[in-house]
Amino acid sequence: MNAFTGIQEFQSPTPVKSGFRIDAHDRLTIEGKAYRLIGKSGPNVVLRPAEGEELAEQFAMSNLARLSAAGKIKHEVGYYLPDDQKKVTLDGNVELLLAELPPDALKRLKTRHALVQAVKDMISEMGIRNNDDDLRAHLDEIRRRAQSYFQDHALEREMRQHDAARNGEKARRARGNKVSEAIDVPNPSTIRKMVKAYDTKGIAGLADRLTRSGNFSSYFRPEELALLTQTIRESYLTLERKSIKATTEDVKRVFKKENAQRKVDGLSSLRTPGRDAVRAHINKIDKLTVMIARYGREEAIKSLRPVSTGLQVERPLQRVEMDECKIDLMGLFASTGLKGILSPQLLEAFGLDGSKGRWWLVAAIDCRTRVFLGMKLTRDPKTSSALECLRMVLTDKGEWADAVGALTPWSQAGVPENLVTDNGAAFKAWLFNSTCMDLGISLTRTIAGMPSMRGIIERAFGTINGQLMERLSGRTFGSVAERGDHPSEKRACLDTDAQAYALVRYIVDIYHNTPHEGLGGRTPLEQWEADMEDGNFPARGFPDTRTMRLAFGTRLQRNLRKTGVTVMGVNYHSEALAAHYAMTGARALDVRWDQANLGAIEVFVDGNWYEVPAVHDRFEGVDAHTWLRARRALRARSASRRHWDEETVFKALDDIEALVAKQSLTRNLVDTTLTEKNIRNIETSLFAGFHVGGKSTTQPAGIGCGRVISPRAEETKLPQNAPQSRLAIGAAKPIEAAETLPKRKSGKASQKPSPSKPRTNLQDTRMPRMKFNTNFLQNKDKN
Repeated sequence: MNAFTGIQEFQSPTPVKSGFRIDAHDRLTIEGKAYRLIGKSGPNVVLRPAEGEELAEQFAMSNLARLSAAGKIKHEVGYYLPDDQKKVTLDGNVELLLAELPPDALKRLKTRHALVQAVKDMISEMGIRNNDDDLRAHLDEIRRRAQSYFQDHALEREMRQHDAARNGEKARRARGNKVSEAIDVPNPSTIRKMVKAYDTKGIAGLADRLTRSGNFSSYFRPEELALLTQTIRESYLTLERKSIKATTEDVKRVFKKENAQRKVDGLSSLRTPGRDAVRAHINKIDKLTVMIARYGREEAIKSLRPVSTGLQVERPLQRVEMDECKIDLMGLFASTGLKGILSPQLLEAFGLDGSKGRWWLVAAIDCRTRVFLGMKLTRDPKTSSALECLRMVLTDKGEWADAVGALTPWSQAGVPENLVTDNGAAFKAWLFNSTCMDLGISLTRTIAGMPSMRGIIERAFGTINGQLMERLSGRTFGSVAERGDHPSEKRACLDTDAQAYALVRYIVDIYHNTPHEGLGGRTPLEQWEADMEDGNFPARGFPDTRTMRLAFGTRLQRNLRKTGVTVMGVNYHSEALAAHYAMTGARALDVRWDQANLGAIEVFVDGNWYEVPAVHDRFEGVDAHTWLRARRALRARSASRRHWDEETVFKALDDIEALVAKQSLTRNLVDTTLTEKNIRNIETSLFAGFHVGGKSTTQPAGIGCGRVISPRAEETKLPQNAPQSRLAIGAAKPIEAAETLPKRKSGKASQKPSPSKPRTNLQDTRMPRMKFNTNFLQNKDKN
């Protein structure tokens, strides 16, 4: 960082492989100091303090990117723009995106909209009621009025008639100009329901689900499909470029051979696919995959180079799609790794009860690069799963890739400009919407039942279920009809750990490295790296730590006391809280508590949020489940002990962190969000009376000179005849003696002597016992 004392000529910056866009109207807050952009010089940016007349400073963009990823920079896009020019974040309202609707679906939507508008006009003008009798009596008028709403452009005849009527004249009837399309009016009950849906949900309530209707399952059984897929892969998807006719002959020959063997084994014969079935199966394969297999990658990219444009996305994270999908795999709801971290009560609460079933996958994908930015497994779609998936979008996922031994990195992350979801309950919840608003993310909800409006994430889900799940034991084939008599439940053998490993390894090493037709033959990873190489960075930097805590933190209420605020046994205090307590005394305060980092909380005081750190800085970076595991380990050592010195507690934390480091994958992939009810139960059962004190210090001797050192490094064996409840594990004195020690303030030992109690002989090792002179107390004033 260098100070600039004069004006310098700024040249085009040399692009770096990571970073974010900085505009002249943005404000960057670094270590509590606000800056504005002056210009760029090579790979560096020049910033000047936003206030005062201090000198400008030069920062390396690579350093700013690292600070941003660590949450040390607060980037406020367009902060210095006039209010009327600032981008307004959507509040979660449905945005139709009509241009993305299929033609048939768009036509049906327009028809319903025309009918509803005609009825509403008649209710307003003629006073009819929205019931079956009134609507049935005016069907012809509804059809006539709806026809004008249905047309995209008014006919010349209609314009002349409208002008004549407005002037009180009678227009001359023109020839031709007949309406080419007529509206089919449904029965009155359907019209009534459409009007009610429009009043409730607006135009989005008129969309239908016909795109999902029909039977899309395969005619063939799982064994037949598997053999057909394998034969096509070995025959058609080769550089020999066999025709469909030749491939069909290969399929018939393979099925004939397989049926002969099945007859010997006493099994039923497989149905042999014909030419139409082979052709249909080939047509379902991605065109780019077919071209690469038959002609090579370079020729495939050249042949399939796009000549028209679809959805326009110019930079990474400009548009991110998020959705939920039920995985086509029957597995065990159990985790060996989580069993050692979570309590049995929490395992049951998170659905890890050992039963069999199918997980839901909540995932987010970048539409520019097709890179997966986040995903979470959950038993049932809920708001916490969507929020944790969104948190993952903003987080570097390198430790996930390392946990499965992936060969490629998974560091892609950032703040989406526009997040597109469906109308699922998790995405409509106020908590999800408010979190997006806190992060400055524009939220778009598409019409329910229209998966084509989120085509990229839907296509990705289809690829996962088709390419990954067909290789795993326990596949369900999406529906009962498609599954047939395939014994999915009997073949279910993969637990949650195995499913998490397979899913992450497939995404990172296979999906991200597979050429994509929509990317012109590039892989998602290549497209992301190319954008970073060209300086086509995301529009915003990462949220700072406080913004993340306010956005994702659990909403709690805690009582302010003289010692501060306590959440799950961790004490939080600051000068601001102490001053507030001196003015108001004990009171309830709103708190934002982030289970991913217990190092600090946010407390709402006098209309503002204040960051309040933990009294012990060792909790920085510690997550809630690690802390709970450490607390259970401490309780196992001594169930009755309430006051623990920080050295013992933090040594337990170190050991637990080393233990759970190898089991972090499943813990991060499965939604393990603690609800307010979970937190309340945990505090009652685990942290009632729990206190972490300062470092252990020596105590003054009760008799004679010297000080007493209480041993703590080694565990003391209990006498065989001493009851367990009467001794503190890890101490060499009875509990009564430990509890009568003087209380310590601010980590310093009190000078008030304790009552005479049996103590250890450690004081003898400090100084020989001396005879106490009782006359000293009588003559203390003289002395």
